[in-house]
Amino acid sequence: MIVLEPKKYRMLTIAEVAAAIGVTRGRIYQLLKDQKIRGEKIGTVWLIPETEVSRFRDPPKVGRPRSNCPSPVL
Repeated sequence: MIVLEPKKYRMLTIAEVAAAIGVTRGRIYQLLKDQKIRGEKIGTVWLIPETEVSRFRDPPKVGRPRSNCPSPVL
């Protein structure tokens, strides 16, 4: 008998992820295909861990931070 460990995180559908990130469902499928977001396909349904949504929504900041200089007045 096989015993499966329960997932410790919530799994979201394509529609839920698209709404959370603010993109189309097609874009989520594209991100899954390009392996930029991890997901599991169970039958015909894709499920994406909630942690992937937060990772995609808040990417690491790269580059020099913007200065706080006021813009020049013309």
